[in-house]
Amino acid sequence: MIVARKDGPDPPGGSLFTNTYLGGKLTEIPDYSEKLHEMIYGEGRLRKFATIVEDIFEKFSFVAIARDQIRESESRRDREKRFIVKYHAYTYVFMMKSFLDTCAVFINESYDLKQRGSNISLERSKLLQGLEKLNRPLAEQLRDRRPWIESVVHYRNNLIHRHGLYIGPVPTVPEAMTDPAAIDNYIMAQPTYLPNDPDFVIDKVYDGVEGEFVLLSALIDEWIDSACDVFNLVLSSFTLSFEIYNPNE
Repeated sequence: MIVARKDGPDPPGGSLFTNTYLGGKLTEIPDYSEKLHEMIYGEGRLRKFATIVEDIFEKFSFVAIARDQIRESESRRDREKRFIVKYHAYTYVFMMKSFLDTCAVFINESYDLKQRGSNISLERSKLLQGLEKLNRPLAEQLRDRRPWIESVVHYRNNLIHRHGLYIGPVPTVPEAMTDPAAIDNYIMAQPTYLPNDPDFVIDKVYDGVEGEFVLLSALIDEWIDSACDVFNLVLSSFTLSFEIYNPNE
């Protein structure tokens, strides 16, 4: 059930990011922000969507917190680095999936698609098929982004339901380096990687199987760019489509 708060977090024209981690960190706000604020905190029928819109903003900011924590932790040069980075990487994946699910809930409720349970997800065909009847451009653009969304789901499912992921350095120690302390220091200074395929388990490395790894810092930047794209797409489309059609009337 979606419940609106009594008052908006900002004065009219302010950014909904104000009461989030990103408040004060952004150099510019989306051009639809003022209109969105007026729509959900006005006296009209759309006010009931205020809380879930706030949740979308908050979940996106939580992703940004995890990203910043990973960046900060990557500068560490101690034995705890690997575990701290891995913790924040897990959080990053979980919060990214939570953000995407909140966007799906918002779409389902605002367009009254009447989907239930696991069908309320951006990688599910039924949600996009229902949306296509009411807002084809949005449905098509979300469908174009399904490969990335499915990748997020794939990583998340392995962390929750399967073997987890190797997240750590993938160093090639120089042959001339033989001192154990020097080797430890060398490894601790290396950047963090994770498997490009979340089904890849580190046991395969011990068995001589080569796997492809991606730099964690590159993945989190790529993902947050994609999340920002979905964020703007979903919310800007809402401000435009509800001028023409209101499924809740």
